[in-house]
Amino acid sequence: MSRFAIIVEFELLEGGFDIFHQEVLKNGEASLAEEAGCQCFDVLVPSKQENRIVLYEAYDDEAAFQEHLQSRHFKDFSDRVSGLVTDRKLTRFRVSNDPKQR
Repeated sequence: MSRFAIIVEFELLEGGFDIFHQEVLKNGEASLAEEAGCQCFDVLVPSKQENRIVLYEAYDDEAAFQEHLQSRHFKDFSDRVSGLVTDRKLTRFRVSNDPKQR
């Protein structure tokens, strides 16, 4: 089974960046510390786009990502930021150069 990755693009309410950024950093730290299947949780801030944050996350497999979605820290994060997000786009990926698949 190959690794699984997602990219999540968030568009935020005017003035919501700082709170969302703090919350997503906490969620990422908890994901890496508490989820054995979470390999990477990068928080990307596009240059010159004040109300946008992009996440790149990689997991052992899709099951590990599903476990992430059920975690307490993810649910708490979602509750705390729900009013700050105006749009969200999630794209799922299979990691095609996964050395485990060679």
